[in-house]
Amino acid sequence: MSYRPPLPGRLLSFLLRGLDADILRGDIEESFQRRMENSHPPTRARAQLAYLIDVLRSIFAWWSPDAVQRRFRAHGSGQPQDHREKIMGIGGSLSDVMYACRSLVRRPGFTAVAVLTLGLGIGSAVTIFSVVDAVMIRSLPYRNAASLVRVGITFPGQEWDDRNGDLQHLASVSASNFEDWQARAGAFERLGAVEQAAVLLPDTGQGAELVTMARVTGSFLDLLSVVPVVGRSFLPEDLGPGTAPVVILSHATWLKRYGGDPSIVGKAMPTAGFSYSVIGVLPADFRPPEALMDAGTEFWMPLDLGHARYAGRGTRRLNILGRLRSGVGVDAARDEIDAIQESLAGEFPNGNVYPDGRRFGAGVNTLHAETVGTSRRAVLIFLGASGLLLLIAGLNAANLLLVRGMDREGELGVRRALGAGRGRLVRGLLAESVLLAAGGGALGILFSYVGIGAFLRFSPSSLPRLGEVAVNSRILAISAIASLAIGVVVGIIPAFRLTRGNLATRIRGNAGTTLAPTGARLRTVLVAAQLALALVLGVGASLLVNSFLRVRAVDPGFRSDQLTVFSMPMKRPGAGDLPMWQDWDELLTEIRSVPGIEAVDASSNLPFQQPNWGPRVLLPEDPPEFDRSGIAGYVVTLNFFETMGIPLVRGRSFGPRDGPDGARTVIANEEFVRMHLDGRAALGSSIRFGDEAETNLEIVGVVGNVIQTRAEEGSRPAVYVPYTQMEWPVAHVAVRSDRDTGSLAGDLRRAAARFSQFVPVQDLGPIRSRIGSVRTEPRFNALLLGSFAGVALLLAGVGLYGTMAHSVGRRTRELGIRQALGADRTDIFRMVLREGLIVSGAGLLTGFAGALILTRFLERFLFEVGTMDMPTFLAAAAVLSIVILLAMIRPAHRATRVDLLGSLRAD
Repeated sequence: MSYRPPLPGRLLSFLLRGLDADILRGDIEESFQRRMENSHPPTRARAQLAYLIDVLRSIFAWWSPDAVQRRFRAHGSGQPQDHREKIMGIGGSLSDVMYACRSLVRRPGFTAVAVLTLGLGIGSAVTIFSVVDAVMIRSLPYRNAASLVRVGITFPGQEWDDRNGDLQHLASVSASNFEDWQARAGAFERLGAVEQAAVLLPDTGQGAELVTMARVTGSFLDLLSVVPVVGRSFLPEDLGPGTAPVVILSHATWLKRYGGDPSIVGKAMPTAGFSYSVIGVLPADFRPPEALMDAGTEFWMPLDLGHARYAGRGTRRLNILGRLRSGVGVDAARDEIDAIQESLAGEFPNGNVYPDGRRFGAGVNTLHAETVGTSRRAVLIFLGASGLLLLIAGLNAANLLLVRGMDREGELGVRRALGAGRGRLVRGLLAESVLLAAGGGALGILFSYVGIGAFLRFSPSSLPRLGEVAVNSRILAISAIASLAIGVVVGIIPAFRLTRGNLATRIRGNAGTTLAPTGARLRTVLVAAQLALALVLGVGASLLVNSFLRVRAVDPGFRSDQLTVFSMPMKRPGAGDLPMWQDWDELLTEIRSVPGIEAVDASSNLPFQQPNWGPRVLLPEDPPEFDRSGIAGYVVTLNFFETMGIPLVRGRSFGPRDGPDGARTVIANEEFVRMHLDGRAALGSSIRFGDEAETNLEIVGVVGNVIQTRAEEGSRPAVYVPYTQMEWPVAHVAVRSDRDTGSLAGDLRRAAARFSQFVPVQDLGPIRSRIGSVRTEPRFNALLLGSFAGVALLLAGVGLYGTMAHSVGRRTRELGIRQALGADRTDIFRMVLREGLIVSGAGLLTGFAGALILTRFLERFLFEVGTMDMPTFLAAAAVLSIVILLAMIRPAHRATRVDLLGSLRAD
């Protein structure tokens, strides 16, 4: 029986080639076959390992210079000269690599430090490049993804994202406009629509569960070229009158909820309101487009554009996906769709035109740009920071190689005197640097696995495509090539500097001579450059840390201690036609029955959530078409402010008089009074809402400002209305209790189940966790850049220490002469320290100038901190100065301990 060796025959033929190489290859493979035949299956791995060892030994023996010369003396006289030179060159190169290996093994300390230094730099670069590759470079996982676009409505005056000039602000679209776009647009092969929704699954023992659902047109899955692996896709007759509701499952849902049942097609999927028939299962590798919907969508249902929920052109619920026709660009599609929207605004102004005559526009973004969004700048800044760290690591490695080479000047001189050419010496030194870079690259890839895990753990949820971040084969190939390139770049300058001139004069070089200028100036430049780059990273990290601390210090405007929150939909089967506020009362009554509850109230939204109601507020003097936008609206229970700890500044809170039959009232926050009432007395003033402009609401109180979404965004103007005077379908409940959330959660869920066994509790947890999750982005930015800066400071400090220690070690004779001429230890200490300070000062000044230029790219990520905040600059410089002093003190102290007589006898 013939066994296949681990290395393919072609690869072995390439590694062992030349005269009589086929005989050697045959012997190696014959030996492998014998080992495999004489071994049992559990031990055949040993035979394969022995085969690889034989191959390596044979390669080194075959290409050794002596073996190559013997073959040419015996058989090479008839070979062409260029072939002989090529073969001899291969043998010489292999000899250089073997010599470099032995040289590095003899200096394990130097090798370990150099490999670790390069590993840290390469590891950080590979980690961040893996993120950049997944988020920005890699195409979306769909057929011809470059032609996929998102199409949407644009608001007048807000058409473009000011943080990304080529990205439009796109909003959802009404069903009527979507159908007209489909009929009139010629720039698209096809358009599809999706609406994100939710479906309530019945109780299976752990309570009812609300899960993500997508309603899609039949063309939506076709646009993404998605074909179910089980069953079929949607058909037009699935929406016909009298047809049973159907559903397609995501692959993960099929496995998790139905155990991967292959006969799932045709089975019923019951929900709280309907029973759906399963018709298919999507592929395991399909990823929904994050720009349009939840990436974890579990169920897919057909979208009925004729349903009453989509009536009216002002009802904008649909996200639109399109595919451009061949040869049509994004700009052309934008012009066409906006022209169509302009025509629709003239034909159907209701829902397409503001009362003041401004019309809604339409725009197009590529799906890739829409997915990446505004995260591009953050990712590029991370990549730039990792590049600076890699550069510091490379400079450090070059410095180490220069030190190593200067200690070998005598050896290099001897080799030159014995006939080795400068090219051979350079090639040998480059072999060492390439081997170090290869080791650093391998270690860096190991570091990158740890780095990617940490990145994914702490990264903000706003970064897209994080599920695709991984070290794949392409990243490994790029890393390998980059590592070799780094080895050449890092080693080329030291190699040429160390081999120029008459090396024979260096045979007598010893550690006691004064440091030669050949390497001293270069090493000074390398160290100063490391310190400058470390300061740039340190300043950037300090700005982000300062910004994060300011974000944490912002007063949220309410008491966050002992506050547990959750949300619950108020629409429940069998509730009848009771007013919504009575459902709210019933839920709060059940929650108040839980032991240990101090207070319970609810709102349509809670702090640190995106407000889902933005009323168009009008003052009495405003015309109907006036637009006071950007105001957050809340529906709250009567004691909401007291439970949340929001201070009442003046006036009164809501009470029994603000019931459904009472006068319409409203409470405003201080920011609303400042921005919209122009200093007039707030209490007693009236406002109107744009959708019911004939009804006046009296301002009866003013409360303090509360953070609506993010601390760095500040507080927006806000108005609060009582829940008895405006219905809201979801209650966000705030529970104040001295019990911790863990012990309280079960009781809260049971109390909520008494209110409705069909409607589940959602997002239950302490409000401080919600605040912490919202602050994730500033914290992550500070943590990531701070980590890079910390490693940069360490490498720069090590580089400075190594330079000074080596300088002192080579100048023992000079230092001894200075002592003999009367210099005391204090003079020596000051002299060495002064030389180090000159190098460090040059690095600090250069880094300070670089930081002034580069930190302006951080402006969007800073809160209440300027990009040229001098205290922050000085703080970063002070930290680096401490590192510099620590790195200089020991070499300076060592210089004062030089043995006078020993140093004078050294020569």
